[in-house]
Amino acid sequence: MEEKDKHSQVGIASIILGILGLILYFIGWFFYSFADNRLYGIVIGVIFGILAVILGYVAKKQGDTYGTYGMYLGAIVIIIVLITVLLTTVTSVETGYY
Repeated sequence: MEEKDKHSQVGIASIILGILGLILYFIGWFFYSFADNRLYGIVIGVIFGILAVILGYVAKKQGDTYGTYGMYLGAIVIIIVLITVLLTTVTSVETGYY
């Protein structure tokens, strides 16, 4: 018989938080036209991304393969946010439009 991988609740939670981080980031960035509301989506996305990386690390230590996927999703959210913040900061400084 084939042995199936066991997936812990921590690994599944890390994937869910990574996906929610991506979704909330994109909702905050693309669907709000005011800078204040956009910031809330980005901050919540980063928080979920960081939590996904932490929970993914814990699940990976327990031998769960979902933990690796959660870590990747959380890292993607954090990288996208960093790139966005750097690009918008450079653009706002160049144009003088804060």
